[in-house]
Amino acid sequence: MITKNKLYLKSIFLRTELKELVLALLFLVVSFPMLAQVTGDYRSKATGNWSSASTWQIYNGTSWVNATSYPGQNSNVSTVTIGSGNTVTLNVDITSYTIDKLIIGDQSGGDDTLSLPDNGDFDVNIMIVSVQSDGILSWVKNADLHLPEGAQIYNNGGEITTDKNCNASQNIYIGSNKFSNCNGNGGSDYSFDEVESALPPPTSDGDITECAEDPIQTLTASATPPSGAYVVWYTASSGGSSVSPTLNTVGNVTYYAESVDNSDSSRRSLFRTAVELTILSRPTISVSSSPSCVFALFSPTTYELEVTVSSGTVTSTAGTVTNTSGNVWEITDVPDETDIVVTVTDANGCSEDLPISAPNCSCPVVDAPTSDGDRSFCTGDSVPSISASVGFNETVDWYDAASGGTLLLLNNTTYTPSGPGTFYAEARNNTTNCVSGSRTAITVTEDTPSTATIGPDQTIFTGGNAIFTVTATNADTYQWQLSTDGGTVFNDISDGAEYTGTQSTALTVQSAGVDKNGYKYRVLASKSGSSCPATPSSSALLTVKVKTVIMNRRITYRVNPS
Repeated sequence: MITKNKLYLKSIFLRTELKELVLALLFLVVSFPMLAQVTGDYRSKATGNWSSASTWQIYNGTSWVNATSYPGQNSNVSTVTIGSGNTVTLNVDITSYTIDKLIIGDQSGGDDTLSLPDNGDFDVNIMIVSVQSDGILSWVKNADLHLPEGAQIYNNGGEITTDKNCNASQNIYIGSNKFSNCNGNGGSDYSFDEVESALPPPTSDGDITECAEDPIQTLTASATPPSGAYVVWYTASSGGSSVSPTLNTVGNVTYYAESVDNSDSSRRSLFRTAVELTILSRPTISVSSSPSCVFALFSPTTYELEVTVSSGTVTSTAGTVTNTSGNVWEITDVPDETDIVVTVTDANGCSEDLPISAPNCSCPVVDAPTSDGDRSFCTGDSVPSISASVGFNETVDWYDAASGGTLLLLNNTTYTPSGPGTFYAEARNNTTNCVSGSRTAITVTEDTPSTATIGPDQTIFTGGNAIFTVTATNADTYQWQLSTDGGTVFNDISDGAEYTGTQSTALTVQSAGVDKNGYKYRVLASKSGSSCPATPSSSALLTVKVKTVIMNRRITYRVNPS
């Protein structure tokens, strides 16, 4: 494309070779639907300037009518189509509003053209420019087209060309990047020919958003490539390695689809199509007050219960639902012997069902068990038993949930769990098998032992101070001990004239005499309220040295040891 003759030859080549070979593959590509217009879309009705309202028609939601403004003048626009054999000359910047898609060519057979006049320099907020099979994006001579960051421009069987000499002054910018110019020089990424010959990006089959299932499902992104091509997926809009576009955890991920020619893997789309997968967490719902019967004189027996949810709105298949406070909901006036399903639906539209079995309202009231107390144990020790007290002729059944759940032990007021957790005691009448309306929670906690690492041995001179330190974890209580027999027996020490810090992480031995030489110290570390015994550290040795005094003819020389 150096002269008009060469432009003509190129046009002939494109029309014979490209349109016969490539267009045959691309003609059936899934492109932007011409008939899927929305209110506010524009289409050309005549040849003219972009800024002339008489060039355009606008869709009013029912039919196409003559426009009173040009696309991008007064509002955002979904789609602008240049068709019907018209040539529209771009003569205005479009920066106040955004056009989602500009489609050059309506695929009706006539040449549909967007023309950039000589010496034009246009900033346009158009996110996608697609040149269809009968479309032409033409430079009259030298001009720059500036598209916003993140925009895409691609050829779908048409032409990106100039009717003057092809040079590096006919440019397409995306953001600050010189994406393309006519001859591919001047620091541009691609020439017009390369943009023309590249594949269009795939068409997204749609973002997918679903609520999490149990077990969790796997979402797979999909996109439709041009005819004669296939899709390769990536985790970024450019670069990177190909991936499988799936999601099987709560959260979201965006994958990017690139078109690849079936016959030539080096022929690809210059842009990738984003498809987002999202799995939303479902709200939680649990019974916070078990179903209980309501007996009323001269009225049918009903039952009621209370549920607590993580978020959302609660409905029930029967009864009256009331939001009592925050995420606590009450279901009342449920007819006796009627099983219900209580449903919570959150702001994302995700829901969770909770089936509720009607209580036996013919039973007398059975009080919930009384807990004999929560228990705790130290790691490595045996798990303690828990127990609950009930009334005369009653027993306890143990469960792993406040309602429903799994039966852990039947007919025993004492239960020994296999590990820590919260366990629920339900009272049951031995004669009628009627059960309490609620269960009593009893918790078994596993405590972690403290650790204690003592600092180094200390060496001082007579009368000096020695400081021993300890580093501990999971501890807030300390007791220092002393051994005077080389570490066989240790006894507690306390603050006074000889020691300070006896219940801290730093012990100070004050003004130590030579009699403390060879003493050993250690600390007992423990956690308040823990069932674990105090952990002793290893011991550290105190060495007390005597300073040397040399006597000579009543003259005393004090010699400091080196």
